[in-house]
Amino acid sequence: MENPPDIRFKGAALKGVAPSKVEGEALFWNGSISFLGDVDPILGVLEKEGMRAPLKGRIMFFREGAGSTVGSYVIYNLELNKRAPAAMVMLKADAIISIGCILADIPLIHRVPPDEWGRVETGDHVTVDPSSGEVSVWKSADGIRSGG
Repeated sequence: MENPPDIRFKGAALKGVAPSKVEGEALFWNGSISFLGDVDPILGVLEKEGMRAPLKGRIMFFREGAGSTVGSYVIYNLELNKRAPAAMVMLKADAIISIGCILADIPLIHRVPPDEWGRVETGDHVTVDPSSGEVSVWKSADGIRSGG
């Protein structure tokens, strides 16, 4: 994007995934996500508390993972089915999400500053640099806050 980002922050980048920058539209959920139960790996859709949103090519923002160890394989199946998000940004990553991202080669940034986290909305344009952990956000005029 030509204009400087409206928000820029840094988190801890997961090592072992592709080092190139990725970009996409933000999908923000202010709560936890269980990939076994909340995500359909065939359709590539997040369904939670009345929200239904496609994941493909999006930058997923969610607080933390919840649920079964099968979640790692759900993330991997999203990639196999060509329905995976472009990246994940979290406040607190766990082993299940981390392993799933490694298997699927999905960039994961976690331990982001909570004060910046609260400014991101669904629909914002986001660039993630997995080599540095930097997240840049360009605000959308019609951003939406979702979840918990």
